[in-house]
Amino acid sequence: MRLTRWMLSTVLMSTLPVGAQTTDWKKLEFLVGKWTGIAGEKDTPLGAGQGGFSFEPELNGKIVVRHNHAAYNSGAKHDDLMVIYLDAPNDTPRAIYFDTENHVIRYNLTFPSLDKVTFESDGTQPGPRFRLSYWVEDKVLNGKFEVAPPGADYKSYMNWTAKKD
Repeated sequence: MRLTRWMLSTVLMSTLPVGAQTTDWKKLEFLVGKWTGIAGEKDTPLGAGQGGFSFEPELNGKIVVRHNHAAYNSGAKHDDLMVIYLDAPNDTPRAIYFDTENHVIRYNLTFPSLDKVTFESDGTQPGPRFRLSYWVEDKVLNGKFEVAPPGADYKSYMNWTAKKD
């Protein structure tokens, strides 16, 4: 059964405790669900790839968890997990990311426009900064991952598009 966006947002919001139903948390509704993504040959340093990811509320809606798996034509594979949560005392949206290459990234979230979210590393960790963005255009979810070496600007590392399953 396919769920409409309204049904998905109703499900998400009904699982969130009343205190967690902040404006920022509601802004993530467009991501909820299962997605199939593709990247072209020049969109990643690993070449063309495909995969799937999901954003699902868990722990009675106290968090949203993203599971991601990608496989590339080069033979490379990537798996990661991200937990999005509302940080007390102000319910500031944040995330923590883990992957199979032993990366751990702590993100702050911003919402530059409707149906767009940017995850930006908090800058307290040594090394490069990271920025992950999702936005909807013409019913397609776009994604971009950028990296900035210390003292430099962000440069695109990977781009992809995805459609809801």
